[in-house]
Amino acid sequence: MTKPIRVLVPLDSQDAEALRVALGYATKIRETVGPDVQDVILLVHTKNQLDHTGLSRFLGAANVKALGKGPVPLPGGARLHAGTMKTLRYPPRKSVVVVYYAEPKILDYVDGLNNVVGVVAVPDLPGEADAWVDRWGAVVHGQAQQPPATLIDDPVFAGAMETLSGVVNLSTGLGHPRDKAMANEILRILRAKGHADQSANLKSWAIRRGWRPDDAADLAALAKKIWALKTKPSLSGFHDPIGRYERWRTGS
Repeated sequence: MTKPIRVLVPLDSQDAEALRVALGYATKIRETVGPDVQDVILLVHTKNQLDHTGLSRFLGAANVKALGKGPVPLPGGARLHAGTMKTLRYPPRKSVVVVYYAEPKILDYVDGLNNVVGVVAVPDLPGEADAWVDRWGAVVHGQAQQPPATLIDDPVFAGAMETLSGVVNLSTGLGHPRDKAMANEILRILRAKGHADQSANLKSWAIRRGWRPDDAADLAALAKKIWALKTKPSLSGFHDPIGRYERWRTGS
């Protein structure tokens, strides 16, 4: 499956224009990906946001009621579904997801879904999707497209994380004790060698690299914990810390 197309609509979520533009992008994404994509999912945090906010006024009472029972038709033969973080698991067919009232938690949730060919995010407050835009280099409505941000600008640190990502089972993240121990060793070696804390962007880096969002968050939390240590960690007992570090440094 090709990389999803991601778009940010930084318009006032309390204005009907935001929904109109977001659905327009969903249509463009469907047309770009191909005729087999006919499903658009309007995703909110809770059902209450669908029928008791400005979004319900934009959709209209009849459509809100119909969405509670099933999809409603969109132009071109497409179907609009409604979903929440509780009800939406994995779309059964290739879909475009319109994330309304977007913020980091719900965007991480969508990053963990399968069968998503496009994501259109409408944040509730300005700046709430900025990290997501940096993570993916998302198209921002009204702006020239920018490449994905360099989330880790320390090449040795990035090389070490690539090594970790290559040996960890990405379907379980740090869930296996062996994989958590490997991450712990690598991060402690980096801290002992004087590298700066990269935990602020490490979650986004890991998600981009293929980690599941929850597992990427665990990795970032572990890094933050290690850099919070009052003294540099001891490397005694680790296998070949000098050689491993040299390979990250040289890329060999």
